Amino acid sequence: MELTKLSVFQFRNFERQEISFSSGTNLFVGRNGQGKTNLLEAIYLLGYGRSFRTSVPRECIQHGRTESAVEGTVRRGGLTRNLRVLFAAAEKKVLLHGKQVDLDEFAGNLHILAFTQEHMKVVRGGPGERRAFLDRAMILLFPGHMRYLSSYSRALKQRNRILSEASESGRSLDVTLLESWEEALIQNGARILINRMRYADQIKEQLPPGLFGSDTLKMHYLSTVPARNADSDEIEREFRGRLQNARNLDQKTGYTSVGPHRDDLKLFVNGKSLTDFGSAGQQRSALLSLYFAQMEIHRNTHSFYPVFLMDDAEAELDEPRLKTFLRYLEQRTQTFLTTAKESFFPPLVGGALETYRIDAGKVS
Repeated sequence: MELTKLSVFQFRNFERQEISFSSGTNLFVGRNGQGKTNLLEAIYLLGYGRSFRTSVPRECIQHGRTESAVEGTVRRGGLTRNLRVLFAAAEKKVLLHGKQVDLDEFAGNLHILAFTQEHMKVVRGGPGERRAFLDRAMILLFPGHMRYLSSYSRALKQRNRILSEASESGRSLDVTLLESWEEALIQNGARILINRMRYADQIKEQLPPGLFGSDTLKMHYLSTVPARNADSDEIEREFRGRLQNARNLDQKTGYTSVGPHRDDLKLFVNGKSLTDFGSAGQQRSALLSLYFAQMEIHRNTHSFYPVFLMDDAEAELDEPRLKTFLRYLEQRTQTFLTTAKESFFPPLVGGALETYRIDAGKVS
């Protein structure tokens, strides 16, 4: 799979640009603030229908304009797909072959994994970052996963609203209404949990041993709805019981205390918490190991590797780690890199490197 062409219109600091790409390694070079990351963001939008930088549509529109568009052509084998994302001040539309579609139908037509400075939070930040790391990749692997996440989020907001309104007003809970939203929470939450448990097990099997020295990386998916196996009936029963038991506490706090939104992917290096005790180098190595595993899982599922994006990687990765990863990528997939140091990457890449210079929203 590869992105052959990208067009941006009134997007961030770009007025209008159309770029054709190499099927190998593509390097965006330019001083800071020229638009390199904006191009990666545009590509990411074509993959997921959403930005890795903002959830506010108007922030993607060029200053002083009222609309924006990102469009791309994706090729896999003899098939091509045309993807488009349109922005207005308060809304966003996604189109497949010119037809507006739902986000879960749009996402996954361009398969993407991304490494940015924001993604370092997977190993340095809180549980929410690690849940998002799993879910992003799982959208490409498990049909319906995005829909389960959306439905779960809606049910969670409704349950929290009912709990907080009862707490603030001093009235008793409307149990019938609460239970109707709990069932939506349970059904979608069980499927999310099953998918995450399966995916976490697959990552464990694919973690590359000894890739960056003698450190040993281990992981464990820790859920507030424990299950001995990925059986939907068992998980739904367990989830339902825990929600009922937590009602009094949840009413006091106005927040649902159990469910996949509270889970975590625990990472350990040499038996100790990676987030709390891992060195910066160990954290970087661990994240790359997770990406290696994700790439291989994706290949095993779809028979091809996802396109990979790396933003300002030299700021986070030392030369040996970066070289190892780039050599891995160039043998497998189309890659997009950004850098402010034009001379940094060529020695690290074994094959051909297509270079695009970015200057104040212009590409050459």
